[in-house]
Amino acid sequence: MSQNLESCADSAEKEPLHFQLAVAPERTDRIQKLYEYVTSQPAGVDIERARYFTESYRKTEKYPQIIRRAKAFEHALDNMTIYILPGSLLMGGHACKPNYSPLAPDFSTDFIKNEIIGGNPFFLPERPSDKFQVDPMIIPELKDIAAYWDGKNHQAHVYALLPEEVLTAQDKIGVINDLNYVQGGDGHFAPPYKWHIEHGLSDVIKQAKEGLEKADPTTNEGLDKRSFYKAVIISCEAVIRWAHRYADLAEETAAKETDDKRKKELLNMAAVARKVPEFPAETYHEALQLVTFLQLAVQVEDNAQATCPGRFDQVMIDVYRRDIAANRLTYQTALELMENFFIMLSQVERVRSWVDTQFFRGKPIFQNLTIGGLDPKTGEDAANEMSMLILDAIQNTRTIQPSHYARWNEKSSMAYKKKVVETIRLGTGFPAVSNDRMYMEAMMNRGYSEEDAANYCIIGCAEPGPPGLRGGRTGAAWYSLAKCMELALYGGKDPNSGVCLLKNSNGKDLSSFTKYEELWESFIEQAKYYLRLHVILDQVIDKEYEEYIDEPFSAILACPETTLPRGKSIKKGGAKYDFTGNQTIGLAVVANSLYAVKTLVFDDKTISGAELLHALETDFTDMTTDPTGPMIQQMCLSVPKYGNDVDDVDFIARDALRMVCDEFPQYKNTRYGRGPIGGHFQASTTTVSSNTPFGKSVGATPDGRKAETPLSDGQSPFRGTDVLGPTAAVSSVSKLELKYLSEGSLYNLKLSPADLKD
Repeated sequence: MSQNLESCADSAEKEPLHFQLAVAPERTDRIQKLYEYVTSQPAGVDIERARYFTESYRKTEKYPQIIRRAKAFEHALDNMTIYILPGSLLMGGHACKPNYSPLAPDFSTDFIKNEIIGGNPFFLPERPSDKFQVDPMIIPELKDIAAYWDGKNHQAHVYALLPEEVLTAQDKIGVINDLNYVQGGDGHFAPPYKWHIEHGLSDVIKQAKEGLEKADPTTNEGLDKRSFYKAVIISCEAVIRWAHRYADLAEETAAKETDDKRKKELLNMAAVARKVPEFPAETYHEALQLVTFLQLAVQVEDNAQATCPGRFDQVMIDVYRRDIAANRLTYQTALELMENFFIMLSQVERVRSWVDTQFFRGKPIFQNLTIGGLDPKTGEDAANEMSMLILDAIQNTRTIQPSHYARWNEKSSMAYKKKVVETIRLGTGFPAVSNDRMYMEAMMNRGYSEEDAANYCIIGCAEPGPPGLRGGRTGAAWYSLAKCMELALYGGKDPNSGVCLLKNSNGKDLSSFTKYEELWESFIEQAKYYLRLHVILDQVIDKEYEEYIDEPFSAILACPETTLPRGKSIKKGGAKYDFTGNQTIGLAVVANSLYAVKTLVFDDKTISGAELLHALETDFTDMTTDPTGPMIQQMCLSVPKYGNDVDDVDFIARDALRMVCDEFPQYKNTRYGRGPIGGHFQASTTTVSSNTPFGKSVGATPDGRKAETPLSDGQSPFRGTDVLGPTAAVSSVSKLELKYLSEGSLYNLKLSPADLKD
């Protein structure tokens, strides 16, 4: 550990651990004004991306899809409105205003027609939450744009290819859902920003031109490579021109500026934008501006979430130390620039359909920034003074984006650990903490080298991957394990819709099971069937991404060291590692419910299966039965629950999740055998807020949960049922064989500040 890291922790050593509870953010005047300006701007929709993508696509039908994509991206960057935030030292934006979201009719027009134009179920400004401003003047143009894309957009392509049973499972039964990747882009990667800082887009263009020269046009592979390299050149040159537009704007603004200090800042910003991202960044300021430009530009191409800055303390430490040594920078000026960077990223918005919004409440853009961890070469602690600076920036900005993860391992210093804990105690939820030992073991189980596993960052919700090497889709379809369990209880028939896609092969339901093992076997049968439909849904989405939404800038931003030599995009197998993820919903509900049935019906014979099934069908409200519905609910609630260190129920959770972890890798994704290591599906327990909408499709369950109420999130205990404290809850979670959750393991532990007083 460096001497600077120790000195950064001095103040933490002198203060009692509870001091953070009353600490206000320490912001410079610049950062305070920037924060107030950006957070005061309402969220809105921006038509410009939709306009310019449509104009371009109308003119480029003769070109390969990847070149059409590049030309549309180019047209948008050349023409979109740009601005400079007042007082900011960094420039960039993905829409015409801060907190505005581009519209993406190339992905879906249903949302635009139904909600923005038609107000069904709400006009965007009238939503109960996640409201967006819409200028009425754009509606006529938006109607024309939607008419062009009808039948040509990603959602139309996907739905035309999906088997009917998959759509039924999603839209009627509610056991799987992938609207996020039907109505928007893929995202979910961590660019190797240290590589980009050292190379610049000029080197990417150089390599693409060399690849273009070498690609053999007499072969099918060579023709595809030529299209890829041409698209890369178009895209990178467009981003460079876009940066130069900002340089022009900074110079124009400086010419009108009366404050000499601000004039000098603007002229310096212009000089930086003329250099990066075209050429390598040599200073801390240049590096942050390069990352800002690339991070925001890709939002225009991909319209997705989870483009992640990666291990940002490792990205920035070298330029920081050089500037400190050359007296170009102080800790305080570096901190202010980092806080400025956070606010730049906090501008990013993505508007979703109201249905999809239920799965992503708030502002979950998932620009995850990771600190700490291990040096992949030496295996030693990699936390440094930049790690501490980033924690200070989190404490001072307290923005929702970027989101943050702190890696944690046995070699992490006490100074670093204390700083992480103090930052968490502010109550912002940041940083989340990832366990290096468990994540690395899980990754190596799936084929990562130890060195690459040691270099992981968090992508999206909680998914691990080494920056610059991980392709595929770390986020994929939601999968309600709790709904699979409910279907097993009802013989395979959905009690809400009346639809039955798969009958229990034993022909039984809860009223006729004679032993617990029959229920378990039916649950596994239903779970595996719907897991297969999950795979089909994701395969079709990825196939149509590859066919129509092949994105050249995302390819070289995410994995330049593999996509450029291979001459292929990520969706065609351009990454070193490639997996397709999953989000498993409702684990605690499954474990608690199955254990309740086992205990009440089969072990203790307190009630019959038929009595319990009737209670579930009537949502525990029938007062005419003996015992009554409320009495049966109390019996269900009284059975021990997952999260209290009770082996019998915890092991049901373990076995159910292990089945998911074992079953998914049996399926190969669309990139399997095309270059990357892996190429199969893998499991996670990341849920965001999806446990709430999925709960609406699940009736009352044997754990005592009422119908249509939220399910459990991640691998966390069900709310209010972990009654023996955090140690018991952590003990339960630790029994889940986490080494098999190679796509991410999410446990939310929430403590009231009142519980943490001395």
